[in-house]
Amino acid sequence: MQQLSLTNPRLPGLCLLMSWLLGAIGFLLGLAIEPLWFARFGSLVVLFALMGEFSLLKGELSRLYGRLSDSDDGLVHSKDFMPSRWHNKKSVFLHLTIIIGTIIWGFGDLLL
Repeated sequence: MQQLSLTNPRLPGLCLLMSWLLGAIGFLLGLAIEPLWFARFGSLVVLFALMGEFSLLKGELSRLYGRLSDSDDGLVHSKDFMPSRWHNKKSVFLHLTIIIGTIIWGFGDLLL
């Protein structure tokens, strides 16, 4: 079984999925029990989105430093230092999740 470390490429996606899942659970609890639950779960949405954002950055820096240290003569010959399109999409989704989670956290009870 592979351990989930901060440089694991799966961790940002799992954090994003967990964030949206917790947002949906909070929404359902807000409708069924009390709207305040939706706002409370907004904090968990932000927490997991920030964890995903941090692990995405940590993984990208780790890969970048690995590419830089692979050169024997100290010169960088590769031009492939740009993040992948999937990395950029995850970054955008994580940014939006942080913004949406913050709005839910602050005004979730009023939105329901």
